[in-house]
Amino acid sequence: MIIGNVGLDSSAKIAFQSHAHTDHFVSGEVIFATKATKFLSHLRKGGFYREIEFGKTFYLGDFKARLYPAGHMLGSAGIKLWLENGTLFYTGDTKWFKLRTAEKSRFPRADFLIIEATFGVPHFTFPTPREAEKKLIAFVEEAFERGKRPVLYVNQMGKAQEVMKILDLHGYTVKASREMVKVARVYSKFGVSFGNISEDGEVVLRSYRSPRVENSLSPWELTVSGFGELKLSNHADFWELVRIVERVKPERVFTVYGFAEEFARILNGIGYESVAIESTTTFSGGCSFFNQTF
Repeated sequence: MIIGNVGLDSSAKIAFQSHAHTDHFVSGEVIFATKATKFLSHLRKGGFYREIEFGKTFYLGDFKARLYPAGHMLGSAGIKLWLENGTLFYTGDTKWFKLRTAEKSRFPRADFLIIEATFGVPHFTFPTPREAEKKLIAFVEEAFERGKRPVLYVNQMGKAQEVMKILDLHGYTVKASREMVKVARVYSKFGVSFGNISEDGEVVLRSYRSPRVENSLSPWELTVSGFGELKLSNHADFWELVRIVERVKPERVFTVYGFAEEFARILNGIGYESVAIESTTTFSGGCSFFNQTF
């Protein structure tokens, strides 16, 4: 979306990119992002990035701004903007609970909140990352007990490194794709190291887009995703999203992506003035839209 002349996870002359997943890539004369997001993005695209540290005040176009860790993946960030008529916090993809390979998220107070709603209905209630980790290790150990080689299907950037780190901490080696290893090398530059990558790794990691090695119903193949069999998600589930809204304490909430309409209705029901918007929304005219009555 675009606010004034600034893009938030949208291409514009001046743009902010929240993290390095391709569906959030932007273009512009200058792209503001964390250093980790810049390095990870450069594995797949070019562009002139201006590196911004978490907690440092800077100017994004005409707006004073500050970045906060989003907890979604290494380097992911939410952004607070000081507008003419109040403060705005934009989350991008986010996570309440701490993951092994991402900075712990932080959520500042703001008058207005734009929040992703990928899993914005109560049906999506995930185990905590540590609970999901226990289930992951139990699956791997049972596979070995039965003489099977476990195969895990993961997003190659972010989720793969989270799973790799978990397996490393529990003493298992991994056979990963070239793309996963390239991303892991960038993670290591930022202090997230991996000592378990091997051509003969005990656990195989494959892209979630890859066809299943065996029958799709095989219990020794597992998709690790909020939409998969093992709910180790780097997105906030419904209750995490509610906690984030409660932490920010906004006067108005704008929901985007996924179940935006449903989440907005739920928030209205519990006392937060809310409306769903499109990711392509443009807020102009001095951002006066934020003070309009819904």
